Amino acid sequence: MRRVMSVCLSAGLLLVASAAPVSAHPSLPLPPADALDPAYTATDNVTHLGRFPEHAGTAGGRLLGERFYLTDPRGVYVYDTSEPTEPRLLGFLPLPQSGAAAALAQEDPDTDGHILLVDAIDPTSASTAATLQVVDVSDPGRMQVIGRAPVADHTWTCVSLPDNGCAYAYGRTGYIVDLRDPTDPRVLERSWREHVGINEGFGNDPYTHDLTEFRTGRVMSAGKHNVLMNTTDPAAPRLLTDLEVDYHTFGYHSVEWPNEGRDAFLVAGTEIAPDGPTNLAGSDCQGEGSWISTYDTTSVRKAERAPGAADGLWRRAAFEPIDRYHVAERGIFLDGNAPAHTLYCAHWMELAPDFRDGGRMVAAYYDWGTRFVDIADDGTMQEIGWFLPVDGYAGSAQWITDNVVYVMDYRRGLEVLRLGDDAATGTVEIGDDLLAAGSAVVGGGPLHRLGEQPQLLTLFLGLVMAGFALRRRSTAPTPAPA
Repeated sequence: MRRVMSVCLSAGLLLVASAAPVSAHPSLPLPPADALDPAYTATDNVTHLGRFPEHAGTAGGRLLGERFYLTDPRGVYVYDTSEPTEPRLLGFLPLPQSGAAAALAQEDPDTDGHILLVDAIDPTSASTAATLQVVDVSDPGRMQVIGRAPVADHTWTCVSLPDNGCAYAYGRTGYIVDLRDPTDPRVLERSWREHVGINEGFGNDPYTHDLTEFRTGRVMSAGKHNVLMNTTDPAAPRLLTDLEVDYHTFGYHSVEWPNEGRDAFLVAGTEIAPDGPTNLAGSDCQGEGSWISTYDTTSVRKAERAPGAADGLWRRAAFEPIDRYHVAERGIFLDGNAPAHTLYCAHWMELAPDFRDGGRMVAAYYDWGTRFVDIADDGTMQEIGWFLPVDGYAGSAQWITDNVVYVMDYRRGLEVLRLGDDAATGTVEIGDDLLAAGSAVVGGGPLHRLGEQPQLLTLFLGLVMAGFALRRRSTAPTPAPA
């Protein structure tokens, strides 16, 4: 028994000792959070430059100019990205979130560089419920809440006027908040949903996850019923055209129409949801729940260019499907796959700053890490690279330059990656043994179906506990014969 315990202990110490901090904060080396921390695999055209583990729980980031705005469960942060591979913190505003956001911060924070929108606990109130906070971010070193509205939503979107980048806010459940005086936010009585005719009042049926403003006067929702709106008057938006999808999951999670809504392609991505008693996250990240889709925008752009109201053209305008992308099925980390999914598959995706009728896309795929995809000039998609840490859960990815990406990982914090110009010729594995062992559940079983990834330390502790149990059993007194 002593020999078994000695072997277990030695293996554990060797595992911890081998966990050199290869994934370090760009400016402050930090030890790994656990033994699996340094283990990752990537295509050889993707370089891992470092990470900020203090931002665990985040999936919310927004780049504006050279400033990167990040929300995590603790508050709002602003980084200077003039040196994109070594972001420098400019300011932090403590603004705790509540409910699920206490662990998984509100996604997709929106800002015009003057104010930023985020749900958080009001420190001046006895309530622990989150409400909309309007944060003055014009001086990152002196951020402060200057206005509050008594509503909350999963995502908020700035809706602009020609002279005001965040004149109104739209919430996914229908809220319209007048922010022309950001110190006195006013919630309007009618919802944007009612104005465009998809339902009355407020709520989330049909499901909407987010809204995106492509340019002043054009906003589109992402969900089961995706509506393109004329928001020239943000208080009373008008329907232009729509895109309905009938998925077993939520519908679209986000939409991107680059070049201020004038590009040849609209890109839309889903987020797979639990479906069925034996597979709590759908279908292994395959099928309609995990697609990222490209759409041809020709007829919509034609209606946009037509003089006058062009109502007839708008009635015929439609986004036409072109292609779909999804990650590979279950597999091993060494091959860029995941042995199981914890809960969801596809999440936030974003198109590169130089995207013009084609280009690069980055997508956060939870357990499948960060995926880089090329969208050709005919709208077809092909994966060109990936970064996959064993203990990661990629929530959002944002381009900082044409080749530097920040990844907001729920478990690992803020990651800094660089995508090279050359095509991948192979893979790079850091911690091969850990990667292989972390993939050991491939093949099925109850843990596999539930999407739980047994980590090496968990297995080690299990062996230790089993050893103690055997030891207690072997040293227990033998009952006297009857």
